[in-house]
Amino acid sequence: MRFVKEHIEKLTAYQPGLQPREGERVIKLNTNENPYPPSPWVLESIRDEASEALRYYSDPQTRRLRETAADLYGFSPEQILCGNGSDEILGILLRTFTTRGDSIGYYVPSYSYYATLGTIHALHLHPTPVSDRQEQPPLPHNPNLALFFLTNPNSPLGFSFRPHTVMKLAEHMNGILVVDEAYADFARWNCLSLIREVPNVVITRTLSKSYSLAGLRVGLALAREEMIRQMDKVRDHYNMNRIAQKAASVALRDQKFFEENRKRVLRTRDRLFEGLRELRLDPLPSEANFIFVRFPSSQAAATVYAGLLQQGILVRYFDQQGLDNGLRISIGTNRETERFLAALQALL
Repeated sequence: MRFVKEHIEKLTAYQPGLQPREGERVIKLNTNENPYPPSPWVLESIRDEASEALRYYSDPQTRRLRETAADLYGFSPEQILCGNGSDEILGILLRTFTTRGDSIGYYVPSYSYYATLGTIHALHLHPTPVSDRQEQPPLPHNPNLALFFLTNPNSPLGFSFRPHTVMKLAEHMNGILVVDEAYADFARWNCLSLIREVPNVVITRTLSKSYSLAGLRVGLALAREEMIRQMDKVRDHYNMNRIAQKAASVALRDQKFFEENRKRVLRTRDRLFEGLRELRLDPLPSEANFIFVRFPSSQAAATVYAGLLQQGILVRYFDQQGLDNGLRISIGTNRETERFLAALQALL
């Protein structure tokens, strides 16, 4: 099409996990949503905010949410940026710190949206292979990348790197290291302390997974004030709606509910891991709210995926080298997990 930029016309769009149709009854273990509803306080706040006030614009500075997140994580509000999901934060990072023709890097496998975003912005892509068996990730050959994205814990494999290991990576880079901590609330450690220790680290977070707010699209960036100040210049001025701002603030304040919910997910994660081992499969130890399990072959993985789909059980299959012999299974409720394991055993 002559009106479209050439690199956009050639672009393969990011493919999210399969979404069921409205009203379709499935066991949904394919997009790492939380299996439990958000805090009752959140639901009450949404009802309160869904009033005639919706005719007014939302707070363009998201002050309440930034202040709440600052209190929780131990930073100043000026060190926090709020976005319409962490995906918007990733786009803001590229618009702020890259120019057409610059280079960005990321580990593979990891979140494939990094490559999609880089292509949209006409950047050069530098993937670095990484293995779940490595305690020390390989350092990128080119330290002069404008941005390097580290998904920690990794998706889809579930492993994570300790803060001191991530610090070595940050010190190696002349550009910015973006630590994508979408799943950090389920891990034993996180890298928030690095913001104070090295100048080139940006941490991104989401409330989709651990706070059960995937449908509201709430993301955060945490970094040094000068970085956040520059990112704020390119942010859409009303990028977060009123309901999302209010609900996210309330969710972050209800830490008792958050912790109970998180522990339930971790207990079920242990049960799923042991159940997969009992079936003589190869589940990878996970620091996230999912488990990646390997099968004897890519054909076996694809066959099991199709068999589960026929039964209304959605898991994630990646048709790409290095991942095509496995499935990523989100942590569901205990009942969903037992039904999944029973269906899997029958297929095997």
